[in-house]
Amino acid sequence: MRLRLVMGILSLWGALWGWAGQPGVYVVQKGDTLTAIAREHGVSVSALAKLNDLELDDIIRPGQKLKLPEGAGKAERPAPAKTVTVRKNDNLTLIAREHGVDVLDLARANGLTLDSIIHPGQRLVIPEGPVAAERSPLPATVRRAIEQAPVRKGRWRYIVIHHSATTAGTPRAMDAYHRRVRHMENGLAYHFVIGNGHGMKDGEIYVGQRWKRQLPGGHLSSARLNEVSVGICLVGDFNRSKPTRRQLESLEALLQALLERCGLEPDAVTTHKRIVPGHTECPGRLFSLKSVLRGLGSG
Repeated sequence: MRLRLVMGILSLWGALWGWAGQPGVYVVQKGDTLTAIAREHGVSVSALAKLNDLELDDIIRPGQKLKLPEGAGKAERPAPAKTVTVRKNDNLTLIAREHGVDVLDLARANGLTLDSIIHPGQRLVIPEGPVAAERSPLPATVRRAIEQAPVRKGRWRYIVIHHSATTAGTPRAMDAYHRRVRHMENGLAYHFVIGNGHGMKDGEIYVGQRWKRQLPGGHLSSARLNEVSVGICLVGDFNRSKPTRRQLESLEALLQALLERCGLEPDAVTTHKRIVPGHTECPGRLFSLKSVLRGLGSG
């Protein structure tokens, strides 16, 4: 009995020793960035990103667990955040200017948008550095369009992501091209378009008639797949440059809403080149589906 107890203690000690020798784990806090976490633990940001299979410009979120490279310093929590009490006639811009911070960072640090109303007596956190963006809420008009569409159960099986393969674009121009050149009776081939700041606002979501009327897409070469695939086009040529941060935030919010509305799981999200392999590079070499799926809690 005593021998078994001693052996058990030695086994536990060995396991703990082995675990302690592995890279640590850091839980992302509100306001963290990859750069700030790397600096805090004395490691390079590229090593931290590579270890966690991230790109340097990927979005990280509170609660996300990151592996720390070997040799990282012990994680230490930052000092208590500086706060300020809102006074009469204050607004986010005035408070940001007074404390020398970016107004968007101030809003994000407090879970607000630039349009949020603040009230006297309200306490706000003053960020010490850039705040990582959390999932952007969908505009009310887009959410209503998603909720009000007459979606039948089992109507959709896939959500397919495309790029326009152009540096600028608008739904109107795409619609004209699809009608006149592609001879599509219902015009715009996609159900949704997300702008990049050139022709549309950066991150702006356009809801097409194909979604509102629950029509098949025209974005794939297969009529069978068009019948069951929602098409989302991001304006841009992602063989030349990556999607903008706002585009990715809007895409993630849109995908989340569509998955819920259509009763689908994240594995229903795919790209043009994956659903029709060998036919196209769309949405380009610099678009990371893996990163998008990670944001949806998959992959």
